[in-house]
Amino acid sequence: MSDYSKKRFLVIDDQAQARDALRTIAQQVGAFSVEFAANYQDAIFRIRNNTPDIILCDYMLGEGRSGQQLLEELRRFNLLPDETIFMMVTGEQSYEQVVSAVELIPDDYIIKPFSPDKLLLRLDRIVAKKRFFDRYYKEKRKQEYANALAILEASRESEEGRPYRFEILRQRAEVFLASGDVQSAESAYRGILEAYDFPWARAGVARSLHRQNRLQEAREEIERVVARTPHFFDAGDLKATICMAQGEHAEAQQVLDEMAKKTPRNYLRKRLLAEAATLNGDTETALAAMTDVLANDTMPGAISAEDRLATARGHVNAGDKITAEKVLLGLRDTEVQKMTLAEQASFAALLALCSPEKGKARFAGLRPAMLGSDFGATTNVDILRAALSTGDHELADLEADHLMAGPDAKKVFSTLRAQYSLHGREKDLREIQRQVALKRIHHEELIPEKPAGETPPA
Repeated sequence: MSDYSKKRFLVIDDQAQARDALRTIAQQVGAFSVEFAANYQDAIFRIRNNTPDIILCDYMLGEGRSGQQLLEELRRFNLLPDETIFMMVTGEQSYEQVVSAVELIPDDYIIKPFSPDKLLLRLDRIVAKKRFFDRYYKEKRKQEYANALAILEASRESEEGRPYRFEILRQRAEVFLASGDVQSAESAYRGILEAYDFPWARAGVARSLHRQNRLQEAREEIERVVARTPHFFDAGDLKATICMAQGEHAEAQQVLDEMAKKTPRNYLRKRLLAEAATLNGDTETALAAMTDVLANDTMPGAISAEDRLATARGHVNAGDKITAEKVLLGLRDTEVQKMTLAEQASFAALLALCSPEKGKARFAGLRPAMLGSDFGATTNVDILRAALSTGDHELADLEADHLMAGPDAKKVFSTLRAQYSLHGREKDLREIQRQVALKRIHHEELIPEKPAGETPPA
């Protein structure tokens, strides 16, 4: 049994009476230091400033917030070390159905009402698990993935590791993904599915396939998860992302719109909705989503330069160049200087689109860097649009060629077609498309055939 008198507890509940009851129970298991948080924002403030050892969090936090959302936000901003215990407290008997599906799970949950003895039993069990994984947590945090995997492999063979069999396998798969070894991640998740069809493991397969650009296979896997566990919203996010990659923007937007209505305070999802709506040509929805993000994603540091750029992009798409310019020029010079090269390229491109007299020179100044850099699809499209607008056909065509030859071709094709059509250059885009296809065929012809029975390298 652990000495809980040396642990710092944080009780999170929006009801004063419930907070007092939880404090009393915590004190009965030996807690000496017990702090309170009355709401979501208060909880984040306290955790950010002085991370507790043990968190007892009610599932319903009021104001449309939930303990699950709090947990996701804490993980999103790396505010919750693996060593910290996060226990969900709920009065819902059906909570097990929720927690069995989600990817970001609490360390445990307990159904109200409960006795001090029951809480003590649960805490002792979690403390033992944290102690077992302690060395692994340290290596993972340092991104020493080879060491982390070695520790997990040794743990799999130990008698002490038997109670944590699936958690070891899950962590192993996640390390493969984090390290970029997506084929090993896929294999690891499939191995888990052979033993038990966990929704999170099937979602892991889909995520691994998506990272390998095996989009249709990924789509089939994630649709099975979504159909079985409709409250597994992260799976819906992944489905929408895959739909966008396949060029099916209307379906991606529909999926995200339905989930956003059920989770109105999930602002990562709102950002994804804005992206899908932009690709789908629904400027109104994209702008509404980003306006909500800017106004209400109040976590310190949550609003990024990319969020401002996405908002300006929405106004450009809506034809409101004056507002787009205000958004862009609202960024201080120091903020622009701190941007990544890709963000600076998007900033210059968007400014050239909405205010040529102010943005054209900046855009031209970044042209050499644009030619020599490999940006993401969103930035490449921004550059292409500005290049077409300023008459730089060479740069526009180079960007189009790069996009058509890359993994995001289906995702951005409708946008490219609309932009080239806008500038009367449909035939030029068709020629770029033809040349890309010819290069691909030539490349495939140069790849030697494998001897019969030979398998590709892992």
